Amino acid sequence: MPVRRLQGRFVIDLSPETPLDEVLERVGRVFGVVWYAPAVKASSLDELREKLLEILSSIKPRSLKIDTRRSDKRFPMTSLEVSKKLGAFLSSRLGARIDLKTPERTVLVEITEDGIYASFEKLRGPGGLPLGSSGRVLGLISGGARSALACWLMMKRGCRVDLLHIYDGSSGEEALKTHLKHNIDKILEYSLKLRLYLAPIKPFLENSRKASADNLPQLFQAFIIKLGESIAEKRGYLGLVLGASIKDPSRLESLASVLALRKLPVYTPLLTLSEGELREKAEKLGFREPPEHQGLDLSVSGLSSRALEKLWKKLKLDEAVRRSLEELEVYELRLGEEAERIS
Repeated sequence: MPVRRLQGRFVIDLSPETPLDEVLERVGRVFGVVWYAPAVKASSLDELREKLLEILSSIKPRSLKIDTRRSDKRFPMTSLEVSKKLGAFLSSRLGARIDLKTPERTVLVEITEDGIYASFEKLRGPGGLPLGSSGRVLGLISGGARSALACWLMMKRGCRVDLLHIYDGSSGEEALKTHLKHNIDKILEYSLKLRLYLAPIKPFLENSRKASADNLPQLFQAFIIKLGESIAEKRGYLGLVLGASIKDPSRLESLASVLALRKLPVYTPLLTLSEGELREKAEKLGFREPPEHQGLDLSVSGLSSRALEKLWKKLKLDEAVRRSLEELEVYELRLGEEAERIS
């Protein structure tokens, strides 16, 4: 479909055969789009009023409002004059009254250098920044809704996000058949394509057998970050995305101890949201929280950064990171297509 750029907006020219609902659904998932609207185009006011009359005759509204915006200041009439002229014509032909406060139907008119456009509603887009305008980051996705939401929020800020998942199973291919795939598919609705790194948890479990159960969550979170950094440094990612959320602010110390071990920036967009906001946003976007997944509650233990680093070295977890990287599986994912393993 041809796309043209006007002042402050884009125009997508549709043919009569184009499935409008599908186009609107896709446009509604493009970051950077604040609003969008299906519209009719005319080269003159006379042509526009005839097109509007044809459309509104089937709708038969009892009241109307004409809201005109004029980005092309060369047009010989002001916005108010256009609204009055169109309103008087449509009101007389349709028998509808003009109501500026609570109209049954509002006609939005845009006068541009490309022509005159009219629509009946503005649909809200996701907003944010265009995908990729803020660089590439690596999202640490557990398979749950929270880590998926964290990645989505970074995408909204213009980052192209690829994903790293630590799987507990025989292979990464098997992991793609679990609940993980649903949330990745939801992310793909906005990114269209991404790269997925799948690494086994087995090396971590083998090296951390002597650690207490209370210390495992912090150790595992540090393991994910170290593993992610190794991939990010090799593949050119600017930082990592972590889906950490803390119910009790006093537990931030536990998260801070883990982040003290990192070398690259780690983005934690969920820390600003309440539990209610997290659930609402995740549900609205279709992300699911499975009964069991690898997301961790960092409040279980509270090792200081120094104690955590000491335990990390004692358990030789750098070796576990290296072994996990040796078994790394890399997939290219595209919306609506089967995952393609590339290494």
